[in-house]
Formats: sequence, C-alpha cells, structure tokens
Amino acid sequence: MRSKRGYFRIMPTSFSEPSHPYTETATWYDAIYEARGRDCHREIERIAPLWIDDGCCGETRSILDVGCGTGGHFEALSSHGTITGVDRSEAMLSIARRRGIAGAIEPGDLETLSLGRRFDLIVSLFGAFGYLPDRQALVNAMSGLARHLECNGMILIEPPLFAEHFQTPRVDRTSTSFEEGILTRTARAERRGDALEIEFEWVHRHERTDVTRRVIEVHRMLLLPSVVWLEEAHRAFGAEFELSIEKQGPIGRGLLVAVRRDGVPGSD
Repeated sequence: MRSKRGYFRIMPTSFSEPSHPYTETATWYDAIYEARGRDCHREIERIAPLWIDDGCCGETRSILDVGCGTGGHFEALSSHGTITGVDRSEAMLSIARRRGIAGAIEPGDLETLSLGRRFDLIVSLFGAFGYLPDRQALVNAMSGLARHLECNGMILIEPPLFAEHFQTPRVDRTSTSFEEGILTRTARAERRGDALEIEFEWVHRHERTDVTRRVIEVHRMLLLPSVVWLEEAHRAFGAEFELSIEKQGPIGRGLLVAVRRDGVPGSD
C-alpha cells in the first residue's frame, strides 16, 4: 500500500482521555514518519557542516543525542563519532537499543540530566526541547547540556517550531501499511498561549482479523519566538558561548547553535 496523507479543515471541540506520549505508540512512530517522508540521513547531512571543522573526527568525536527517541538519527550520526543516546521514554529507548549502533543508551530527563561525562557534540533534534513545560525549564535544560560539553564543543537544539512560523493549524492525516494492516495517525492542533497542543489519534486495523486498536495522545509543545529562544540561551549558557540561530536547520524549522569558546569544559 502506498502511504497517504490528507488534510481536513475541521477542528475538534475537545480532547479525550489521552495516554502519555509514545508509551503505547512507540512501535508505530517510525512507520508514520517514514510515510511522511522523513529522511534522517538528509537531516544530518544538512547540519554536519556546522561541526566538521571542530578538530575531531569520526574516530575521536563523542556525540550525545538528547531526546533520541527510537534512534532514528543514529545511523547517520555514527560516521561522525561515537553516540550516547538519552530519552525519557523507555518504550522508545527499547527500539533505539535494537538498532545496535549507539555506544550507550540511557534513560534521562532533559531538566535533570547528569551522566557524569562530557561530549564534543550534543544534539537535540526534532523538537525534543519543545516538551519542556515552560521557559525556566528551558533554561535549566540548556544549562544541563552545557555541563556535559567539552571545551570548544558544540550544542545544537532544534525547536519544535518558532512562533513566528506558526500558521493556522489544520487536521493532518497520514496512513501507511504496518504489520498486516493499516496504520493511520490523525493530528489536530490548537494554540494555547505560548504552547501548541496537538492531539494525535492513532488507529491500527489488522486487515485479516479486522481487529482495531485506537490510542489518543495529547502533546504539549512550547511555541516561542526565535528571539526568546536566544534570550533563554544567553541566560543558560552565559558569555562563554557564541550563540546563533541557523534559519533552516535539519527540516526547515531552524536550529539553535551554541559553541563553547572559553577553553573550559563543562563540570559534569
């Protein structure tokens, strides 16, 4: 079956009984994003020039992938260094481990991360930082990454979406073949202040048995302007970092770039 995407203008009036994001749907995650055309190799190709002249090579560079999910970027990152993957979802990490690519995979939360070691390159891609509850949590999480960074290291954070790029939401439906059936995810989004609330309705129907499984999730993502991301980055990283916004990033949502220039490694 060919993957299908459809768009509908009707918005829901309310959300219903959500489960925690990706606890029940981790095994469906990659199938849906492949159906949507996601290309993790291409994403890494677009941002690799940012670190290519950092004085390291694939044999010596240590990479921390924070919010790694199922490890979709691991294969593309593996040619650039040795990977440690961290995520708070054990269901997602179990899939990442099965890839057999990362040197280490550990559970961890952005706000309280403490691994006891430092890295040359830290990446947090595909909007993982958007799940933080507020701006103070954003600062806390960025500060935590700084503690894990080697001298002259680089931190790359991809936001879920800069607020200035926000457009009126529409219902988005993606369908694809999965495990002898049809998997469909319908996304309904609504802006709530400085957050974007997205309801994901997942439905898998087994074609032979006609057994249907349905899961509802609500994802709350920070929706902040790029200038605010820079403000909070300055608070978190301090004067020893050079900060900038790369407009395109891996998929066109932009990228926060922080480079340590003080010659002093982090304290973790």
